[in-house]
Amino acid sequence: MTPTLSDTTAVPTPVPVVEMAPGTINIVVLGSDRRPDWSDWHTDAIHVVSIQPLIPSVTVLSIPRDLYVYIPGFRMSRINFADMYGEVYGYEGGGPALLQQTLLYNLGIPVDHYVRTDFDGFIGIVDTLGGVDIPVHCRLQDYWPYPNEAGEYITMTLEPGMHHMDGETALWYARSRKTSSVFARERRQQQVLQAIWRRARSLDLLPRIPELWAQVRSMIVTDMGFGDVLMLAEVAFRLNEQNVRFRNIGYEHVIPWTTPKGGAVFLPNWEEIEPVVSEALGPVPEGRLWRTLQTVEVWNGTANADWDQLAADRLFREGFVAVIGQPDRRDYPQTQLIDFTSTTKGSAVSYLQWMFNVSAQNVIFAPGPNEGAQYRLIIGADYQPCRTP
Repeated sequence: MTPTLSDTTAVPTPVPVVEMAPGTINIVVLGSDRRPDWSDWHTDAIHVVSIQPLIPSVTVLSIPRDLYVYIPGFRMSRINFADMYGEVYGYEGGGPALLQQTLLYNLGIPVDHYVRTDFDGFIGIVDTLGGVDIPVHCRLQDYWPYPNEAGEYITMTLEPGMHHMDGETALWYARSRKTSSVFARERRQQQVLQAIWRRARSLDLLPRIPELWAQVRSMIVTDMGFGDVLMLAEVAFRLNEQNVRFRNIGYEHVIPWTTPKGGAVFLPNWEEIEPVVSEALGPVPEGRLWRTLQTVEVWNGTANADWDQLAADRLFREGFVAVIGQPDRRDYPQTQLIDFTSTTKGSAVSYLQWMFNVSAQNVIFAPGPNEGAQYRLIIGADYQPCRTP
C-alpha cells in the first residue's frame, strides 16, 4: 500500500538509478537565497553538473525549483525546500545530503559532490573573475533589486546581444522572473555558469588555482577538497566548447498541479523525464559527437550588433564548431545557409535549417573548399534571436 500524507498527496515509489557513462562525476550546484539571520530559505537554483573526464564532456541538467517531490523521511514538498529541511532538522550530512537523497529518490540521479553559494558568494565569484560576458538571446526587463539614491527601484532592460556583467548584474540576470518563465530563468542560470567557465579559461587560471581557491573558498560551501578542485580544473581547461551540453526538465516534462494548500507546483512526469535524465548522464550520443566534427562559419548580414555571436553561441550549445567570419555586406533580408560539402551523407543541412528556421529556397549548395568550414550561416534581418533551442 502506498503511504499517504494527506487525502490527496501520495508518496511516490523511488525511481531506478539512471545508468551513467563509466567514470562519471556528478556535482550538484546550488544557489541559495539564505541570509545569515534567516531561519527560512530556499535553494532556487539546482543544477546537476555531470562530468565525463575521459572525453572530456560536461552536461548541465537544470532542475525546476517548484518540482513537487518526496523529500525522504519528511514529506511531499517543493524540491527547493530539501536543503533547508536538512539543515533545520539536523539531517545527517545536513541540507546537501538530504537534497542528494531527494534527487536519487525522485530522479534516479546519484550525486558525488555539492557546491552551494548564496547571493554574496555568487557576486564575489563573478567579480573575482573581472565580470563575465553573456550572450543575451531574449530581451529581459525587470526591476533592479537595489534602490537608487532617491530610494526608487528602477527598471532595467537588456536587449539581445553580448553583455559584460559584474556580479550584481549577473545575479539579477540569473534571478529575474518578471518577464519570463521559471524555465527560461534556468536557461539563463546555465548561461551564467557557462560564462564563468569561459572567463576562467580565457584568463588561463590553472597555474593560479591554489591562490584562487583560497579566495573563493570563503564564498562557497562544498564537500570537495583541494585535490578534487585541482582535478576538475584540469578537466575544465581541456574541455572544448562543443562538448558542453545543457539540458532542462522543462514544461513538457512536468504536470502543473495545485497542492492542497493552494501552491502552484509541477509534478514530475517520469515517463517524460527519464529520457532527458538518461541522455544527460549517459554516454555522449553519437549524433552529438558527429556534430563536433562540423564547422559552421557565421556571418552577421545585418546591422544588429552581436547577432553573429548569438548564433555562434546557439551552435556551440548544439555541439557544432562555430567561427565568426567577415560578411560581404550587412543588408541580407533573409537568413541563408551555404553548404560547401560535396555529399549529402552525414549532412547537417536539415538540422541547421531547423535550428535557424532557414527555408529551402535559402539553402545554397556550393561544393568546394572554404578554409575548413563545411557550412556558412549568413544571419539575415529575419533572424529571431529569442528562439529555442
